[in-house]
This record gives sequence, structure tokens and C-alpha cells, in this order.
Amino acid sequence: MLRKEIRKMNIDFLTSSGHKIGLEKFLELYKEGKAILLDVRTKDEVEIFSINLGINIPLHELPDNLDKIPKNKLVATFCNEKVRSSIAYAYLLSEGFDNVKVLAATIKEVVEKLKPGFVKKLKGNE
Repeated sequence: MLRKEIRKMNIDFLTSSGHKIGLEKFLELYKEGKAILLDVRTKDEVEIFSINLGINIPLHELPDNLDKIPKNKLVATFCNEKVRSSIAYAYLLSEGFDNVKVLAATIKEVVEKLKPGFVKKLKGNE
């Protein structure tokens, strides 16, 4: 239940950053096939700028699409300002997903990281 997850989010939780994953660590796990990005931005936002490291399920569609999210990988939630990704994080935990983090990166940081040479390495075409 979401109530249970929200009650855990006290000052110790919020300052521990245990609910977040950095971009470098996420990309490492993604390359190993151990992580997926859950982009909770709207379809319009994704149409303007797409990050093809997982799946896009807008936050308002998440309750009806839980079956599309793998439970055998780390799920890193992502949005522009981390508000929706934090809501998605708490919601997924309340729905029984136990390997969820908020991607601690902005779109700008993702764009700067995903240069052609890095993308080639990420895709395994070294």
C-alpha cells in the first residue's frame, strides 16, 4: 500500500539517497542487462526527446501497465524534474516491485553522457 511506503520517507530516508541511482551506475547495470529505464514522462515529451534505454509509460498510465515492467531487473524511474519519477518509485514499491530506484540525472546530464562514442560502447559495439 502506498501509505506504507510514504511513511518510510522520513528525513533519514530522504538524506540517505538509497532510493536513487546515479547515471554512471545505471548505465553500467543497463549494459550488463540488469537494469531498465522507466520513463514516466508524457508521450508528447518523449516525442520531443526520447531516451531509448527502456520503456515509456506516462505516470498517469502506470497503474494499468504494471505488467509491462520487468521485476527481474532494477527499474530506474525517470522524468524531467524527478517529481513524477519519485511518485512512480513509491507507487512501484507499493505494488510489490522491490528493485526500484529514481535515476539521479537530469535530461541535460543524460544528453551530455550519451555521445556517439559512449553509445557505441553501451551497445557493445566497441
